[in-house]
Amino acid sequence: MKNSPALLILIAISFEIACYNFVKNPLFLVLISFIVISCACFIFRAKGKNTRIITLTILFLTILCSFRIAAVLSAPPPETAKVELPGVITMSSAFGRGHALIVQTGEGDYLVKRPKDENYNLGEALSLRGWIKPFPVIDDNSKFDEAKFWKSKGVRAELAVSSIERGTSGEANLHSIRQWIHDKIKSIPNTLRGYLDAMWTGLRDAELNEKHQRWGTSHLLAVSGFHVGLIAGLIESIFYFSRFRFRLRGIISSIFMWMYILISGAAPSAIRAAFMFQTGIIAGIIGRRVHAVNSVAVAATAMLLYSPFLFWNVGWRLSVIAALTITALTEIILDKKFKPWTWSIIPPAVTITTYPVVSSVFGSVPVVGVVLNLIAVPFFAFAFPFISIVAFIGVLQNVTDASLRLYGYIADFFTWILPWRVPYNTFLSMFCVLFFYGLMCSVLKNREELGVRSEELGVRSEE
Repeated sequence: MKNSPALLILIAISFEIACYNFVKNPLFLVLISFIVISCACFIFRAKGKNTRIITLTILFLTILCSFRIAAVLSAPPPETAKVELPGVITMSSAFGRGHALIVQTGEGDYLVKRPKDENYNLGEALSLRGWIKPFPVIDDNSKFDEAKFWKSKGVRAELAVSSIERGTSGEANLHSIRQWIHDKIKSIPNTLRGYLDAMWTGLRDAELNEKHQRWGTSHLLAVSGFHVGLIAGLIESIFYFSRFRFRLRGIISSIFMWMYILISGAAPSAIRAAFMFQTGIIAGIIGRRVHAVNSVAVAATAMLLYSPFLFWNVGWRLSVIAALTITALTEIILDKKFKPWTWSIIPPAVTITTYPVVSSVFGSVPVVGVVLNLIAVPFFAFAFPFISIVAFIGVLQNVTDASLRLYGYIADFFTWILPWRVPYNTFLSMFCVLFFYGLMCSVLKNREELGVRSEELGVRSEE
């Protein structure tokens, strides 16, 4: 408990948000959170000095967090009103039979639905006239809840547009930079372009995305901890042999890391990863240990406090579950000094813990993903930096594209050997949930110092 107090808070407020599907009263939501954290503190109580102070602090912080979350979830929707707003397009994607635009305005982000034959660019300025249209309230939890889906993406309400005036798309902003990068790589060979687009703009090629879903490796196309870790690691490696002291290297790495996240679309999963790496860098600067599980929990809790609706963002939830699984197993393997081959259990363990979410959203989980992730993760850890350099200097593009297509043929071969998919099953999902919480309990229950030292995360302090 001493090493991962934020994990207890995260579990409590996650139960509170999950119960919002059935309990709308904010006081009951706070009570649920209080009961969960009280039971958790009792079960995982630590021995030693300051135990009572630590327990009371966790209880106090949890109550504050639960009141904040209950207040946001129970807040009334915006009133229907006629508005005239200038804004900038931050997202454009297919939705139903048309296009869905997220437009950033001075009053928040709004959803604007447009016909499929209209094309819009990221960063394009718009002048909108219309009516604020609150999302419909869905009481049946088995149906698609449009309100939760769009609010998890930061949208305040839908804007029923009566007229729209298009401005310029050349104004400098982060979203126009994303569009500029997207346009610049259009001349690059198809497969190479798809991977570059996914890594640097967060935009996914539909055909490439479908392939990775079939292979069980679609997480490689989502800007997340994998990509953020690559960027942070590369920047740290570049400046490691320089004369810069660690503190300065940490500041430089942080700046480049956050620039990358903002340019690539600031996906919730990427922000969670950056928050975690940032705590590691800060801990290294001040000479403190990094408890990786606690760092993930701190990042996830902070993001839920900012927007509780992120809980229903599939990418964010998968990112948090995967990160907690990886960091928990990493701490256990390092602490117990298991043999090197035990690292290979991490990808299958992530498949197990994420199964309930993946299968409920996509219908099934491909068995081949368990095998391919053992190959894909190290392969793309090398491939993503390499293809970025190739695209930048403009050489070997066709060769690199052929190599990526060759990987696709290999992945298809493994899919042919292992064609089975595991459909959603309630009892199997319950087992996977129990496995995940059992893993978290093993971290919380261990009374030793399980934290991973800063230098084991590549973050070392200099005297």
